[in-house]
Order: sequence, then C-alpha cells, then structure tokens
Amino acid sequence: MAASRISPPTDRLRLRVGVSEQGTTTTISLVGEWDLAQQPAMRRTIVNVLARLPECVVLDLSGLDFIDSAGIHGVLELHKRSGQQQARLVIVPGGPQVQRSFELVGLAEILPFLREGWSRGQAAASPCLPKRPAERSFPS
Repeated sequence: MAASRISPPTDRLRLRVGVSEQGTTTTISLVGEWDLAQQPAMRRTIVNVLARLPECVVLDLSGLDFIDSAGIHGVLELHKRSGQQQARLVIVPGGPQVQRSFELVGLAEILPFLREGWSRGQAAASPCLPKRPAERSFPS
C-alpha cells in the first residue's frame, strides 16, 4: 500500500509538496512555485525522503508554475545526495517555463529528466527505469 502525505496549502505557502511511497520508490510531487522562501522546507523534505533509503526517487515537477535559482539548487542538491547513496533519481519535467530555466543554465541535458516515451505513471511504478525507453527489435 502506498503512503502519501501532502502539505496543506496556505496563503503564505506557495508550494504544495506531496510525498508518496510505492515499494522502494518515493515520489516527491510539487505544485506551485519553488523559490527561496520554500527552500528550507524542501531541504527538510529531501533529507527526510533520503533517510528512508529508497532505491529510486521520482521528483515530479509537472505541477510547478515557477522555479528560481534556489529551486534549481534544490534539484541539484537532491541529485547529488541521491547519487551519494546510490538511489536512482528520475525527474518528471515541468512545464515550458520551468524547463526553460534548466535549459538556460545548461542542466536540461545533464539532469535525469524523463524523455519522450515515458509517462509519469511509469516513473512512479518502477524503481529501476532505464534512462530511455528500451528500443524494441522485431524479428525480420
């Protein structure tokens, strides 16, 4: 059974954070704006998630409307920490404005974003995703 927690939305909290677990995969889902004001809460979330030693962490940015340099730094921190404990990180891309931020700083091709061919559901369901969908070969 998957566990799920979502932070309550408030006027001063412009970022909702949901954490769910399915087997050895933990998903962090973000909705709203990830900026400097949300950095301490996100740092705590990252520490708490990685303390459970998941095999895979899925960071779902698809609900973000905005990310600034503090948010990008948080993604880099999660990338570094998950690598240090050999947890696979998979990032579900945000919308065009969010992804543009990663492109501008040269991280869109470096960070483990899902590429075309994978759905968010597949990312959450499998802790051992290949980097890209496997090519199918058919007998000739």
